[in-house]
This record gives sequence, structure tokens and C-alpha cells, in this order.
Amino acid sequence: MKRTSLAVAGFSAMLAFGLIEYGCTSGDTVSDGMGGKTTGGGTGGQTTSGTGGQTTSGTGGQTTSGSGGQTTSGSGGTTGGGTGGMTTTGMGGMTATGTGGTTGGIAMCASSLKDKMACTATDVSPCNKNCGVNAAGAGQPRATKPCACITSTVTPPMAWDCTNAGQCTYPATFDKTCFSLTPTPPACPTTLITTGTTTCTNPGGAACGSVCGSATVNSYQDSSMAAKMGYCACINGVYQCASAKEWPM
Repeated sequence: MKRTSLAVAGFSAMLAFGLIEYGCTSGDTVSDGMGGKTTGGGTGGQTTSGTGGQTTSGTGGQTTSGSGGQTTSGSGGTTGGGTGGMTTTGMGGMTATGTGGTTGGIAMCASSLKDKMACTATDVSPCNKNCGVNAAGAGQPRATKPCACITSTVTPPMAWDCTNAGQCTYPATFDKTCFSLTPTPPACPTTLITTGTTTCTNPGGAACGSVCGSATVNSYQDSSMAAKMGYCACINGVYQCASAKEWPM
């Protein structure tokens, strides 16, 4: 009877020691597959490939390739390649190669929105409005600028401000080759061009070119038929114009 009791006690001690040794780690490290998970603070398991360990708080598991670990709060796992880890709060996972995380941005304004138009406190503000030269006819992306609904000192009580809320910014992919102001472009035709309406022809049938205009003399009229200083380019058979301030430099 004593011999049996001693054997059971010895086996129980070895089992307990093994569980304690195993339970002390914050997350398993494996060569491939999925890293260990942890529900408390600390670091999720690391993995050479596959998916890094997940964690409720703290830092998600790291991975050389594949997907970084996910985390409810704190920092998402980093990854050498593939997709960075996701996180509910805190900082999204980083990635050296592959696809970076997405981030929220300013919504586009209604297409009918104009500077100084009336707005209300319930309107989404700020919002982004198209600006600059419309070179979509040459396969170019649009520039945008922010507009803000602000309290006005004149009627209406609140109005959109698309002049002071921010600059007109062109995407990094916008090719400015056709819009160079060097050498100084000639004056536009004597009859004011209406942007987006007046037809034109480029030498050799080029999609864009024939820049004209001036920063000191009215060169075109906008959609409201107001005369403007600025520049125009012939884009796919139609003049597209913008103020000197919003011209792609």
C-alpha cells in the first residue's frame, strides 16, 4: 500500500512540475503554423511563418512571414512580409513588405457643394472637394482640398469655407509633365475659355498639352461663368483650367 502511494505521489509531482514549467511562458514559439494565444497582458507567441499568436491585451505575436498576431488593445503584431497584424484599439500592425494597414480619411463633399454655400451644424465637416485641373481625360487622378462648415459673420449664419480649410493637394501619382509653366506659356485665346467646355486640339493628337494662361490676367471662366486668372491645358480635346494657386506645379 505504501509503495503504491509513493508511486502516485511521485507521478503527481512530476505532472505538476511539467504544467508549471509549461504555463510560465507568455506564448509558444514555433517554426511554422500558429503561435500561442494569451488572454492576459504580455506578448503572444512568435512564429517563423504562418500566423503570430493572438492576445487580448499587450503586444500581438510577431511573424517573419504570413499575418502578424491580432490584439484587442495595444499594438498589433509586426511582420517581415505579408500583412501586418490587426488591432481593435491602439496601433495597427506594421509590415516591412506587402500591404500596409488602412486608415480612415475625410469623406468626399457632395458634388453640388460650393464655397460660401449655406451649411448646418449637422453637415459632415470637414469634407474633401475636387480642386485644381481636371485631367481625368488623360487618365490622371483628381486633386482635392478640404472644406469646413463654419459660423459666418454674414448671411447665411453658417457657410462652407473651401478657401482657408486647407490646400489643394494632388496625389503623388499625378504626372505634371503636361502642365509645366516653363517656358512661360502664351496667353489664352482672346475669347475667354470655359473650363470643361471649350474644345481644343493638341499637335500630333497628344492627350494633353497646349498650356496657356496667366497669373495676372483673366484667362478663363469657371462653371459659374466668372472670369478667372490662371492656366488651361488641352486635355483630350477640351480645355481644363485652374487658378494659379491650384495649378499643378
